[in-house]
Amino acid sequence: MRRALTLGLIAFLAASAAHAAPLSRSVLDNGLTVIAMQSNHIQVVGIASVINVSGAHETDENRGSRALLQQMISISSHNAVAEDLEPISGVVRGGGSTGLAVNTNWDFVEAAFSVALEELDAGLALMANELFEVELTQEELDQARGLTERLWDASRESPVQGTFDLFREALYGRSAMARPQQGDPESLGKTTLEGLQQFRDTYYVPANAWLCIVSPLSPDAAISAVRGVFGDLPTRPAPPAAPPAALPNDSRVEVGDSADLIQASLVMGVPMPAYDDPLFPAAELIAAVLEGPGGRLRRDLSLLRALGLSLPTRLLDEHYPVSVLNVPPARNPFLAVHVLAAPRAIEAVRAGVLGHLLAFQSRPVTEAELDRARARAINAHRLATAKPGDAALYQARRALFGLGDADDAVAAIEAVTPEDLKAAARHFDRHAIGLQMPGS
Repeated sequence: MRRALTLGLIAFLAASAAHAAPLSRSVLDNGLTVIAMQSNHIQVVGIASVINVSGAHETDENRGSRALLQQMISISSHNAVAEDLEPISGVVRGGGSTGLAVNTNWDFVEAAFSVALEELDAGLALMANELFEVELTQEELDQARGLTERLWDASRESPVQGTFDLFREALYGRSAMARPQQGDPESLGKTTLEGLQQFRDTYYVPANAWLCIVSPLSPDAAISAVRGVFGDLPTRPAPPAAPPAALPNDSRVEVGDSADLIQASLVMGVPMPAYDDPLFPAAELIAAVLEGPGGRLRRDLSLLRALGLSLPTRLLDEHYPVSVLNVPPARNPFLAVHVLAAPRAIEAVRAGVLGHLLAFQSRPVTEAELDRARARAINAHRLATAKPGDAALYQARRALFGLGDADDAVAAIEAVTPEDLKAAARHFDRHAIGLQMPGS
C-alpha cells in the first residue's frame, strides 16, 4: 500500500509538472543568462538569480564577504519594499520578510523573490537594483557586520554545527572550502568598505549570473520582460573562475569538545561526484538507499545497539540518532552521516557507518532498495519545483552547472543502474570525520 501511495505521488507531481512548457534560454548583451519556464496553473511569478561566486573566491583579506553582502542585500531589499510598498505582493507574501531571500551556504550566491503577475516589472526591478550596480555605505557595512557576527555566535552555540565545521576541515583540508563560509569575527573585522565594494563589483555582475523566471507568460514574453529591466545594466567581464580546490588524498579526523554535549557528536562523510558529473544521480540514489525510516542505516539494529544509548521508542521515532545530511549542489559535494553516540562507542560507530558507505563499492543493491531510493530521489526533485519561487531557484542552480530541468533530472535518476552505483562509490576513496566529545 505504501509503495502504491509513493508511486501515486510521483505520478501526481509528474502530471503537475507536465503543464510546464520547455525551458527557453537567452543571453542578454551584458552577459546575463536568462531562463524562462511557463507554468499555466499559477498566477504568481517566481524569480531567482544565482551568482557564480563561492567561498573559494574569497581571500584571507576578505573572508566572509559573501556573508556580509547577503545581509546587506537582505536589509536593503526589505527596506526598499517596506518603504515604497512596491511590489505590494511582496509585502503580502513576505512571510515575515519582504525583501529578497538570499543564501550563501553553497558554491554560489542565490537570491529569490515571488510576486503577483501584475507586478512582474516591479519584482524584476527590485532584483536588478539590489544585486547589481550598488554603491555600498559604511553604515550598511557596520550593520551587516553586527548581524553576521551575531549569527556566528549563535552557530557556535549549536554543537551539531561545530561537529559539521570540524567535518568540513577534515574533508576539504587546507582549501578555502574548509574555512567557515560565513566568515568569523576576526576575518569579518578585517573587511573594509573599499575591499567589499571591489569584491561586489568584480563578482556580482550580469555576466557572472543566471536568472530564472517561472510564470504564466510565454517564454518569449518572460524573457522580453527581463530584457526590459536587466538589459540596461552595464556590461562587465565575467570574473575568472575560482582555482580548483586542493583536496586531501588521505582520510582525516578533526576533534573538538563541547560543554553543551551529553553524548559524542560525529559527522562522517566521503567525497561524491560533482553536481554536474553524470554519476551524480547515482550518488543521489546511494544517499537515498541509506536515509529515511526504511533506509539501510535505520534498519541496521546492530548499529543502533553500538551507539551505546538508552533511548525510549518514542524518542527514537521522533529524533533518530543517525541521520544522512542533505547532499549539497556543489563542485566538491559530499555524502555525510551525523551520529549521536556514547563517547566510548565512537570506534564501533565509525566502523559501522564506514562499512555502510564502502559496501556500495562491492555489494549489490537489491531491486527493492533501488526502487525505494529512486522514488525518494524523484519525489525530492518534483517537490523542489512545486512552487514558482522554489522552481525558479532549482532551475537557476542547475543552469549554473549546465544542467537541464527537473524532467532531465528525473530521467537521469530513472536510468541509473546498479553498476552506476558502484562507479559512483569509487569516489569514496577516503573519508573525513568531525568529532566532538562532551567537555567540561
